[in-house]
Amino acid sequence: MGAGAGRNGSFSRVELQPGMDLMLWEGDLAKPISFDVHDDWHRINFSCALAGKSQFSTSDQQRDQSYQLDAGMSCISHTPDCRGQTSYVGRLESLFVSVDPMLMDDLIPDLPKNLRHHLDSGRCYLQGQAVAELNATAQAMVRALQRTRMRGEALLSGHSRLWMQGQALVLASLAIESFSDQRVSNELSLDDMRKLHRARDLLLADLTQAPTIAMLAAETGLPVMKVKRGFRQLFEDSVYGLFQRERMIEARRRLVAEMPVMLVASDLGYTNASHFAAAFRKQFGIAPSDLKRRK
Repeated sequence: MGAGAGRNGSFSRVELQPGMDLMLWEGDLAKPISFDVHDDWHRINFSCALAGKSQFSTSDQQRDQSYQLDAGMSCISHTPDCRGQTSYVGRLESLFVSVDPMLMDDLIPDLPKNLRHHLDSGRCYLQGQAVAELNATAQAMVRALQRTRMRGEALLSGHSRLWMQGQALVLASLAIESFSDQRVSNELSLDDMRKLHRARDLLLADLTQAPTIAMLAAETGLPVMKVKRGFRQLFEDSVYGLFQRERMIEARRRLVAEMPVMLVASDLGYTNASHFAAAFRKQFGIAPSDLKRRK
């Protein structure tokens, strides 16, 4: 675990795997410290500020920007080749999970489209309040790093490294989920989201046949267009796209439990086995019978 220190602050870094590093800023800064930065690492960073306050400012031909990350906040950033200045003050404890974009594509290929757009812009700095689970995950990781350092160990042991890799992915996933929730909350009221969740429950109550969108609208008190748009905003799928996906997931669960293909098809509302097989193949890229043969 690499480390550095200065002016009552210390920096630690550990490579979790090629393309993924964990970094920790900590200390007790009576006075602010500032230094110039140049992002020549081209990483996507997921950070959580547990204590203290940090500021980051950039200036280039596109625009000048200034950001502040206070305790209890999280951030997703990607600023390749960006130059600027950063400063810290107070009791400092900030954790960063840094991921190579190519590894990110392998680990989390289904990033929300809006987040992908921000990351691809080359000037992504998305801030938000850290949800309780994200904050707790970051705290557990920091304590594990501190225990490693107290024992005088330079590197994480095998099982500790594996645990930390898993926690790093959890932290990144929670940050992504939090960003998606915040984006949706800006577009839908709490009442709308509550009604849309009710609509989803009604939609999935019977996987043999989907209710019409008009029926969902009438049951929830939402206009038909808000149901359609709301599903895409909140659940990132169309009404019937979500229904069919969940229907096929249930079909796979039953097939894995050794239920006959014809019975699964019939129980899920298919009168034609070939239609069921085509829908299953479209969802999973494999025929139902092939799935059973692989077991």
